Amino acid sequence: MTRQRPIPLRHREGRISRQAHVDLPEGGFEREIGSDGFDGPASHMIHAHSPTGWSGIDGPLKPRAYDTRELKDAVALPFEAKVLLRSAHCELRFWLATESMDRLVRNADGDQLIFVHAGRGSLFCDYGHLPFGEGDYLLLPRGTAWRLELEEPLRALLVEATGDRLGLPDRGLLGRHALFDPDQLEVARLDDAFDAQRSDEPWRLVVKARGGLTTMTYPFNPLDAVGWKGELAALRLNWRDIRPVTSPRYHLPPSAHTTFTSEHFCISTFCPRPLESDPRALNLPFFHSNDDVDEVLFYHRGHFMSRDDVGAGFLSFHPSGFPHGPHPKALRAARERPREATDEVAVMIDSFEALEPGPGASGIERADYVDSWKLDPEEDSP
Repeated sequence: MTRQRPIPLRHREGRISRQAHVDLPEGGFEREIGSDGFDGPASHMIHAHSPTGWSGIDGPLKPRAYDTRELKDAVALPFEAKVLLRSAHCELRFWLATESMDRLVRNADGDQLIFVHAGRGSLFCDYGHLPFGEGDYLLLPRGTAWRLELEEPLRALLVEATGDRLGLPDRGLLGRHALFDPDQLEVARLDDAFDAQRSDEPWRLVVKARGGLTTMTYPFNPLDAVGWKGELAALRLNWRDIRPVTSPRYHLPPSAHTTFTSEHFCISTFCPRPLESDPRALNLPFFHSNDDVDEVLFYHRGHFMSRDDVGAGFLSFHPSGFPHGPHPKALRAARERPREATDEVAVMIDSFEALEPGPGASGIERADYVDSWKLDPEEDSP
């Protein structure tokens, strides 16, 4: 199917700001109506009232939030962790593990990304050995056999690119070394630790394929590579290795923080960064409707600049078409006590396909999350 080209229209009506997110008309709230996430054609509405100033929402479009701190049951394998959200090409789970894995696993359905919310240990896989800790992304290409040896209990967000591959975004005019230099990617090594785990004892390998699990038994440890070369590898990247792109005079959209991409969704990382210093520029996320994507945000640590009621371990889900932006108290705090920098760390998944809650979401949902945007009468002003 050929994508439609946008209608070449540029029109202005009423009170506006000629530059998006800068010099907003007094008493107005800006909302972006866009396409292709934040990369396509867009219009910027100036509203007299907050776009999130509803008195109630009833229906499947309402925003949802889940508290992963309420998950208490540890499971041995990542595939045993219940699904929180899923689409045809993206699957999100949250994994709690307290003991090292006594079996290998292999995801034949898609690339596997692990974000380590808490914990420390070693990854052993077909490609070799990688130590890991808090804040690490571990990227495992589709078909990789692997296991974790834990030194501390693990809490991790799992993202599966079902039938898809994960890669790096095109950084355009910023150049290939922006955000993080590719040399920051640590590759699994065939080191002494990998050699020490070889054995001739029986091992089991659990394969996830076509949504089901198959167990294969070997009379030896199949992690027995003596060499490898190629373009696929198990990789590690920590959020501390990322150097966010910022602008002192313009609030950049979330897409500026993209870390990994696939055909059907992308993953961004919000790291501590300076805020806009120009007093004419918006220094909070702008209101937007997410017209083409479902947005998921996992809060890892710190104080998230546009929220006042979430903490580390929370996961929010904003369906496509739901207008959202800063919470009222965050807007008021920004006016009264403007900050110079953020201290947030969060992982965002933007899916171009509709996500649906899975069985893991039941029991940990915060039913009052939709009410967190409700305004007191004196707060309905920018």
